[in-house]
Formats: sequence, structure tokens, C-alpha cells
Amino acid sequence: MKSNFGWVKYLAIAFGLVLALGIISSLVHGGIYVLTGLGLIENKTQLIENEAGSYSQEYTGSLNSISVVYNVGSLILQSGDEFKVEGTNLSSDLTAKMEDGKLIIQEKGPNNLLASLFDQNNAPNLVVTIPKSSKLESVDLELGAGRGEINGITTDNLSISQGAGEITATDVQANAGELKGGAGSVNFSNVALKDFDIDGGVGLIKIQGAITGKMKIDCGVGQTSLNISGNPDDYFINADQGLGPITINGLKIQEKGPGSKTAPNRIDINGGVGPVNIVFD
Repeated sequence: MKSNFGWVKYLAIAFGLVLALGIISSLVHGGIYVLTGLGLIENKTQLIENEAGSYSQEYTGSLNSISVVYNVGSLILQSGDEFKVEGTNLSSDLTAKMEDGKLIIQEKGPNNLLASLFDQNNAPNLVVTIPKSSKLESVDLELGAGRGEINGITTDNLSISQGAGEITATDVQANAGELKGGAGSVNFSNVALKDFDIDGGVGLIKIQGAITGKMKIDCGVGQTSLNISGNPDDYFINADQGLGPITINGLKIQEKGPGSKTAPNRIDINGGVGPVNIVFD
């Protein structure tokens, strides 16, 4: 049983986020000239102008897995009619290569972090397109600050680590995996997830689609919404309520009940700060 004071942890997380955002805002609006005088802003911007640029590379051969480490900017991973990696305003520290059927994209250092965040006209943009017929063994995404978008991907294992920003997924299938949330929103639509774990951070988590097998959700700070395509009788829901209600089809879980322990699917929820809403359709 969770401690009655467990919610203090989540209040501390929320307070820390607000405090951090306040400090960043002060640095940007009130201390920008100090940073420039020290060369922290000007030098980084110069690196963007001189070293960051466009990239476009087509690949051939069999693809079985993808690994991406991407620090700042927008990332789109999608299926299409070609196998291609392309982008604009990319750091010179970013590399892409194929190795034994694995596409490895890695950004070694957090170059141009401040400039990329506050100069959206020159923000890095990376697009990875893989053939529609690809059935991957694993997809491993480690994202820093920015937006991640995943469309039409099928994989045995999906692992996502989010820093700060937004993560969206559409028409994604995974037989196992995990999401480690940071600060920002998570929005999955029309997905099919099996044996999937979610470690929430700060922000909205919204998942719509088929959820089967075992799912563990450790809620952070913010609202968690699950819109599940399935029969509620096929699910056992074990919930440890935090600071916020947990409802199933509009009824508090105390009224609805957790369901049968012999059900083929199970969802374990560790409540945080914010409501958890589960709807079956």
C-alpha cells in the first residue's frame, strides 16, 4: 500500500517544474545580454549558421530495428514508399548509419540547445521514413527537447524516453515496450499496444486504441486518459489512487470495481497528481 504522503513527491515535481520554467524565463528575458556577453549565446548561434545544415540520404537493404538519440528539435518517424533520412538545421554532431540491419541515428552533444529552443525558424527538423512493409524487431527513441511524431510503425518492442515536449503516435503497433515520460504531453491514437508500461512525468497522457496483455501506469503530474477498444469484462484493473480520482466509464473505481482477476488483460495504475479516466468502447 502506498504511503499517505506519497502525493508530496508529485507536488514537489510540479513545484520544481514551475520553478525551473521561471528561472529559464528570467534567463531568456532578463539575462540574455549577460549570456551574450559571456559568449554563451552568440557562439552557439554561430555554430548553427556555419555548421548545421540539410541532410538527405536514401538507404537500401533489410531493416529490422531503429535506434535514435536526438537532443533538440522535431523528429518524425513514419512509414512510406521509401527508406530515407532527411532533415534541416541539423547539428554537425548528428550521424546516421546502417549497421547489420539496424538504423542508428545519434546526436552526440547538446549543441545549440538554447538557440534551437528559442529560434523556431531555425529549429532542427529530422524526418525518418521507412518502407510500409517493415516489421521491426525494436524501435528505441531517446528524445530530448522538442516534438516527436510516430506514424504507421509496427514493431515487436517500442521504447520511448521523453525529455521535454510533445510525443504523438498514430497507427502504431507494439507487442511490448515502455514510455518514460518527461515534461510535456503524450498523445497516442489508433494504437495497438501489448504488455506496455508507462512511467508518467509532468503533463497530459492520452492513449486511444487496443490495449492488451499487462499494462503498468505510474502516473506523474497531470491527467491520464485511456480510451480502450475492448470489453471492460476482459480487464482486471488494480489501482492505487493518488491525488486525483480514478474513473472507469464515468464511475469511480470504488463503485465500478476492479473486475475479475482471471480476466485476460490487466492494468496496474499507481496514481499521481491528477485524474485518471478510463473509457471502454
